[in-house]
Amino acid sequence: MPYGFIRSIEQKGYSDETIKSYERVVSQFFVFIKQLYPDSKEPHEINPLDIKQYLDGQIDNDKSISTVNKELAIIKTMFHYFWENNIVPIDPTVKIKRYAVKEKPVVEISYKVISSLVDKVLSNSDYSKLRKALFILAAKGLKTADFRFKKKDVIDHTFKDQVDIKLKNRKITLLDKEASYFLEYYYETLFNDSEYVFTTKPHGSDIGGPIEVMSILNHLRYISQDFLSDKKPLNLLVIRRAIAYDLYMKKLPIQQIAKELGIEEMTTSNFVKMLTSGANQKDLEEKNELSV
Repeated sequence: MPYGFIRSIEQKGYSDETIKSYERVVSQFFVFIKQLYPDSKEPHEINPLDIKQYLDGQIDNDKSISTVNKELAIIKTMFHYFWENNIVPIDPTVKIKRYAVKEKPVVEISYKVISSLVDKVLSNSDYSKLRKALFILAAKGLKTADFRFKKKDVIDHTFKDQVDIKLKNRKITLLDKEASYFLEYYYETLFNDSEYVFTTKPHGSDIGGPIEVMSILNHLRYISQDFLSDKKPLNLLVIRRAIAYDLYMKKLPIQQIAKELGIEEMTTSNFVKMLTSGANQKDLEEKNELSV
């Protein structure tokens, strides 16, 4: 892979910088596909849902809408090349539309409300251990990629009611009730063959691969329907925005906010500037007092 696509744009005279950007996006995309389908998936087997999950995951990882639209354009160009060269019988990107660009990111829900949901989710007897464990970590501001940690990354401090989870760019510590509920789920995963804590079984596989973004979003959607009066579904980016704004209002330095979110300081600085230019904390709190 990618079946001569990069060579084809080189022959068309694309600039070195453009070729490098195409290579980067194509590589990221196929790494994602490999994570979804460890037993490999050929281009003709890739469907529109796979592509949408990749793009949604990029947004969840704090990429701007304009950047994700550029990636979509590159993926569309690649699949058009595949179609022209009979590598795929149908172009799966034809009906995938560009994401609408919002003028400013907004803080749609306060972190105070998100925090209040944790106890409600944990005390809900109808919810699975998986859903509870997912929400505990979602409320800590994890990105989609962060949920793909492995069992070996979990450190259980049995006699301290504490769990440490080593992520790529930071460490999450769970205490007391949150640690207990997470461990209830974690202990169950030790009996399956996957190396990952949170999994989704790829098509045709008996072993779970790293969890897909749609699996996470589905759990958040059910929680939103049960506990938020406006029924607008939560997603990981909405929660991360709430955390970033909350930390900023507590006057934490950018370096600390970046550490808490597991992202670069420059990205954090730009993120906070955009949020604070478009949000009014008083209005936000008044609105969210009515949402729970």
